[in-house]
Amino acid sequence: MKLTSTTAILILTYVMPSSSLASSDPKPQPQPPADQDKATNKEELLQLPALPESDPDANIPTLRVGQSLTLESVGPVIINSDGTTRTISNWDTLTEREQEVTWRRIKKRNAERREILEAKQKEMLEQEQEKKD
Repeated sequence: MKLTSTTAILILTYVMPSSSLASSDPKPQPQPPADQDKATNKEELLQLPALPESDPDANIPTLRVGQSLTLESVGPVIINSDGTTRTISNWDTLTEREQEVTWRRIKKRNAERREILEAKQKEMLEQEQEKKD
């Protein structure tokens, strides 16, 4: 739920002081402001548009449990030196030759970075084991 200033005000309106919770005398619940009813009615009227009918002849890949799916259309996943990943934002504008060269270079660089990251991880695990012993 996205909090807006109206939502925050409504939440504050409904929060009961802790002293009233300990009281044995039940108090009536506060009534929502009139503006909330209008907002609720507007929210109820907002609906998502209906989805278009599915085309059985469409080339939509199906993924079953245990299978993998390649997303070649988004390009290679780049492993950054800190271990995070990203993709190339302008992959779809590169020529076929540029894409081939990019795949080759990124594949080599990713292998190097992965090796370095795995070595760092192994070193950290060894240090943790030494601290435990």
